[in-house]
Amino acid sequence: MNFDITSLDKDFADGLRELRADYKFGLDGNVKLTAAQGEAGVARGDNGYVITYDKKCEFYRGFIKLLAGEIGYSERCSFKNLGAMIDCSRNAVMTVTAVKSLIRRLATIGYDTLELYTEDTYEIDGEPYFGYLRGRYTASELKELDGYGATFGVELVPCIQTLAHLNAITRWKRFSPIIDCNDILLAGDEGTYELIDKMFNTVSQCFRSRRIHIGMDEAHNLGLGKYLDKNGYSSRFEIMSKHLKRVLEIAEKYGYSCTMWSDMFFRLLNKGAYKPADGEISQELLDLIPQNVTLTYWDYYNNDSEHYDKMFAAHKIMSDRIAFAGGAWCWNTFTPSNLMSINRNKLALENCVKHGVDDVLITVWGDDGAECPTFAVLPTLVATAELAYGKTDFKKAFKIATSIDWDDFLTLELADNTMRGISGDFIGGNMTKVFLYSDLLCGLYDYAMRPEFYERLTTAANRLRAAQRRTGKFSYMFKSTAALVELAAQKFDFGVRARAAYKAGDKPALKALADKIPQLVKLVDKFYKAFRECWYSENKPQGFDIQDIRLGGLRQRMLHCRDILNDYLNGKTEQIAELEQEILPAFDLERGQELRECGWRNMVSASV
Repeated sequence: MNFDITSLDKDFADGLRELRADYKFGLDGNVKLTAAQGEAGVARGDNGYVITYDKKCEFYRGFIKLLAGEIGYSERCSFKNLGAMIDCSRNAVMTVTAVKSLIRRLATIGYDTLELYTEDTYEIDGEPYFGYLRGRYTASELKELDGYGATFGVELVPCIQTLAHLNAITRWKRFSPIIDCNDILLAGDEGTYELIDKMFNTVSQCFRSRRIHIGMDEAHNLGLGKYLDKNGYSSRFEIMSKHLKRVLEIAEKYGYSCTMWSDMFFRLLNKGAYKPADGEISQELLDLIPQNVTLTYWDYYNNDSEHYDKMFAAHKIMSDRIAFAGGAWCWNTFTPSNLMSINRNKLALENCVKHGVDDVLITVWGDDGAECPTFAVLPTLVATAELAYGKTDFKKAFKIATSIDWDDFLTLELADNTMRGISGDFIGGNMTKVFLYSDLLCGLYDYAMRPEFYERLTTAANRLRAAQRRTGKFSYMFKSTAALVELAAQKFDFGVRARAAYKAGDKPALKALADKIPQLVKLVDKFYKAFRECWYSENKPQGFDIQDIRLGGLRQRMLHCRDILNDYLNGKTEQIAELEQEILPAFDLERGQELRECGWRNMVSASV
């Protein structure tokens, strides 16, 4: 279609000009386009169409529906705020261009909020070591993104850390006086609050929003390091409460309304567990929880409606300000788990509506190196938005949003489904990462390898290659994943076969395996090039050095394993020590979640 946009407000006109990067339409025609506030929908108007919207982003959601021929409907989002959170702290910091592309996608899907999770990846005046060499966002970059989001009705909300998860700064001497232990700031120390004040001062100048997420999660050893040395043992619940009140005072100084993760209040009451308290919580403890902060209940794991009921009830005992965060699973792995995420978020959103929670966030974490591209979770983001708008035809909505078939996009997670049928119902996994990094001679997961994996992996690789040809600007993801799966198909059972041949004294079989290693190295090189292209399609260069180190180490280890095998075959050594030892089960395969949470450090070697 070719539209006349002369009657639109400047933001909408500017936004549509930007959308031409993603969709095909003209803006110099005679199909009149007008906008009006009201219940979201699209209707015919004088010489064209009227897009009505409650939230500004719904104008763009309506526009792409119009492009797809959806006219004469109305809809309403179940939530006041529907947001996405992107992890920019686990080495991958999205480029400004990529974040702008994400903002456009989020608006057209129906999201009104984007949180950039930045532990130290934003610059602070007077703190040169904060985010040093980490690809941190400059103030000008954040201001540019904030303005771009405003055009599309996507509020950029700073998401920072004011207690724990600040591991990257702990290596610098500048911050050592204010570190309690691990990655936790020293509560009660004035130097800590001076740094936090600088954090607020920075974000207050870069973001127009006066909502902020202040973190405060997973400070498991709070008060047990330098704090304990200085002050002796104190109630950790009380330490947490006093620290939070100081942070909220700083936030109020800059005009902020704060949200925090809720888990620490529960963990301190339940010996580390994030669950409802055993027994009644005393009023004395409840009085320590500030009421001028929203508690975000995060849950990426549960398929039990009763559990949500109990957790929401427990939160309401603590506060009448509650938000919820679900997950778009993509952490610890190269591939997303969209179907698992959608199933869990569906149940979570139903319970949010049931309990009157109107602030929902979908998190896109990047634990263990952020190997999975952010845009790989688009199916989860689309499906969750559709659920928020009371819709369930995800395939249709995805096609409208991306011009790509749903089934093609979901091939990204095929390879990690190799465990299906082995450990019962598949719940999401990182088997491709296991296959990639499992050692050729000391593979910690060799006990889990099955012959049928080969057919599943080769089938997945073929489907990924086919999808790559049909996925347009997102083809880089499919190219990288296909190369990974092709390598996995040739490598996954190398250790199993090597150990069997060695124990049987079958030197010809060992020779064939040694001769295969150069082929595996070539496949590593092929994957490396594709993965590097994938990374640079979305992220700044900083952080990829870790991938260089991991994949370079894998390549060198393969070459060394070839030498080990050849030395034995040539009589230089009398045995292969690595193959003398049996491989013991590392995880119970009936509990795939444990494997899903395993990171590179724990799968690459048993050594320290």
